[in-house]
Amino acid sequence: MTRPPIPGEPYRIIASQRTRVLDHLLALDDDDRYGRFATSLSDTGIAAYVGRIDFERDIGLAVAAVDEPVIGFVHLAVHGDSAELGASVSAPWRKQGVARLLFEATVETARMLEIREIHLATAHPVARYIFAKLGLSCLRNETYPRGIVVLAPKADIHALSFSATATTDSAPGAGIR
Repeated sequence: MTRPPIPGEPYRIIASQRTRVLDHLLALDDDDRYGRFATSLSDTGIAAYVGRIDFERDIGLAVAAVDEPVIGFVHLAVHGDSAELGASVSAPWRKQGVARLLFEATVETARMLEIREIHLATAHPVARYIFAKLGLSCLRNETYPRGIVVLAPKADIHALSFSATATTDSAPGAGIR
C-alpha cells in the first residue's frame, strides 16, 4: 500500500490561526484527548486551553496543506530556557512520519531559541520513541515532569553525553495524539 505524501512542511502557527488549532484538537476522540492532555478534556476545556496559548512566546508548529485541516500540531509552552511539549496527530495520519517531522522542526526551533530542556508531562511512549530516533534521550522522573529531553546547543550536539540513568523506549506504542 502506498501512503499519501505528507501535505506540507511544519510551519509556525500565529495567533490569527488559532481556530485551525482548535478545530484540530476538537476533532480528537476521548482516547486521543487523554493521550494529548493526560485527561479526557471537554470541548470547553480545549477551547480554554487554545485561548490561553501565547503564540508570540510559545512555539506552535503545525502540518497542513493550504486551506486544509491541520493534521499535526506541536505546542511548546516556553518558560525561560525550558518548555513543555504537547503533540497530536490526526488518527488517519499516524505512523506516516508526521510526528517525527514536527518533532524535528520543534527541536530545531527550540535550539534556535536557546531552550535547553523539553519537558514531557506524561513522558508518552511515542514521544520518547521519536526523540530516541532523533538521537535524543528522555530522562525519566517519578514526578512532574515525567520526562525531560535535554537539548544541547547546535555546536555542542556531538560532544553531549547522557547520563547512564537515561532511558528510551524501542516500541513506538499507539501514536502521538
